[in-house]
Parts: sequence; C-alpha cells; structure tokens
Amino acid sequence: MKTFLNVLNLEDNTDDAELNRVMLSARWPHCQLTRVDRSEDFMRALGEGGFDLILSDFTMPGFGGQRALAMAREFCPQIPFLFVSGTIGEDTAIEAMKNGATDYVLKHRLVRLIPAVDRALREVAEREERERAEKAMRESEHKYRELFECLAEAAFLADEQTGRIIDANRRAEQMLGC
Repeated sequence: MKTFLNVLNLEDNTDDAELNRVMLSARWPHCQLTRVDRSEDFMRALGEGGFDLILSDFTMPGFGGQRALAMAREFCPQIPFLFVSGTIGEDTAIEAMKNGATDYVLKHRLVRLIPAVDRALREVAEREERERAEKAMRESEHKYRELFECLAEAAFLADEQTGRIIDANRRAEQMLGC
C-alpha cells in the first residue's frame, strides 16, 4: 500500500481543503496536500509537477473546474483528476468525465473519496504496468528481429500446422532471389 500521496487541491474553502486532507490521511498517513485557489497558482503547481492526484472543486469564483480540468489534461494527462464538489450535478459530472475527469465525489458524501482515489491510483498503476509490458514486448520483438536478420544462414519461420512460411530472413531472400 502506498503510504505517501502528494495531492494538488484546487479549493477556495480552507475548511473543505482540510476535510479533504483529513479524509486522505486516514488512508495515506503521509499525505501532502497543496491547496491553490487561483488559476495562476494552479498552473504554477502543474508546472512544478510531482503530484499523484488532483482534487478540484467545481465552482469557484473566477476559476471553474472545467477550465482546471482542461489545463490538467493538457499539461499532465497521466495524473488522475477528481472533482470534489457540492455543486456539480450528475449531467455535468458525466460531461466532465467524458472530458477526462477520473471521477467525482460530492462534498456531502466525502466518505466516497477514499474509494474513488484508490480506484484512480489503481488505474494509473495498471496503465503504467501495461505500458511497461508493451515496451518490453517491443524491445523483445526488436531483439528477435535483429538476431533473425543477422543469421549467416537462411532461416525460415513456418506455421506449424499448415507448413506455410510466414517469415524469412535476408539471407533466405537472397538465396531464393526474392
């Protein structure tokens, strides 16, 4: 279990930000929450990076959640983005998720925050593992191809059931004149 969590919290209400921190600290004891409440501060924090998660209020004076979501998706699309709001409606939340939000939690149902964050972090870990596996497969394929092509002898790869040749190296192509 991850014990440290670095969270960027876009929230204009200090009490709500503190509630978020307390809730997350119950699951992640070494949770670091950075609260910002203006677009300039949000952009600066995104630029500094190092966050595992972004929590955002939906409605704030002068800076809304949709704009924050667009900025986060542009500059750090790999970081999960969750709305924690008392004003977001279901239709708006669905639209936000279509636009890249990971999830949303209503402030009066803050007990959902930990499961939502758990799921978001699990999805990130699964995506990273899938990307590592795909990279390893591409590297393995590249090594196989290099080895296969560098053989001094003609080499053929045939389908075991049909006997049909499905690959041949350069030496085989030269030998057959194709």
